[in-house]
Amino acid sequence: MPATIRDVALKAGVSPSTVSKAMNDSGAIAEETRQKVLQAAHALDYRPNARARNFATRATYQVAFLAEFPYDAAFVNPHLFEIMRGVQHTLDKKGYAMVMKHHSSKDAVAYVEQAWSQRMVDGFVLHMSVVTKKLSAYLSRENIPHIVIGKPNFDNRLCWIDTDNCLSGELAARHLVEMGYTDLCFVGGRADDMISWRRLQGVRQALQELGLNLPHERVLQSQSTLADGARAMKKLLRMKPRPKAVICANNPIALGLMQALQAKSIRIPEDIALITFDSYPFSMFTDPPMTVVDINMYEMGQEAGRLVLQKMKHPSTQIQTYITSPTLVRRGTT
Repeated sequence: MPATIRDVALKAGVSPSTVSKAMNDSGAIAEETRQKVLQAAHALDYRPNARARNFATRATYQVAFLAEFPYDAAFVNPHLFEIMRGVQHTLDKKGYAMVMKHHSSKDAVAYVEQAWSQRMVDGFVLHMSVVTKKLSAYLSRENIPHIVIGKPNFDNRLCWIDTDNCLSGELAARHLVEMGYTDLCFVGGRADDMISWRRLQGVRQALQELGLNLPHERVLQSQSTLADGARAMKKLLRMKPRPKAVICANNPIALGLMQALQAKSIRIPEDIALITFDSYPFSMFTDPPMTVVDINMYEMGQEAGRLVLQKMKHPSTQIQTYITSPTLVRRGTT
């Protein structure tokens, strides 16, 4: 017959409520007591009844991961899945399941309202792609446990974490200057692409500190596609003098630009050097491999999982911070 919570309590010499607190990592109990309970549970091969636990605590032990997943998300944004793996890893260690939900920024509010009012989940991890001012206001008003991945571009009381994209831009610019490239061009995303914009700010800041400048005409905008990279190549070749190095805001732009340059028999890095951000999805498979400023998105997901659990335990906690330091990965394009 399977062991019960009372069996564990008897073996550990504590009350059933203490066993419950120790198994759920909740409540103020001494670490020594918690370890004694866990050892007793292990010795008896005790498995908590999930339904009984959920009923007693009025918790679902589920966290929703909300993001916009277009049909080609795995190809164009593999970082999203690395983040999700990290979140799931952290939640799983604490007995929580992650529920993946696809929503656009237009319908995310309706889902969160329904899921929270019906207690379908205990908290939310939200990708910035679905966050709006309306959703922000609802989360704050209802004091809902959440963590946003990405810094919102509006005033808010949200809890968020992000990588330091400004620092990433600084690292890219400093690397090029150290390699002897001082005449640079930046090919970014749309005007409302905050990741691209912050990377550009970092580039400009680093160059200014080094006594250099990035003229306005050497900053190009795009829709972040391979075709945009090819179009940027045409504009770049018309510049006088021609830049000696290009910083691309992301992999698709960099690959499109690289292919277009090579089609014109322009050598990389001998004629033009190239650097971009993030290792996925293309940088390791080009010839030569791309130099990148990379970040550990799995680690970011783990931290997001830890912080949403912290918010669920202490709802008043306010978190707005940068995490995961970017790292320069030197490869063939510089």
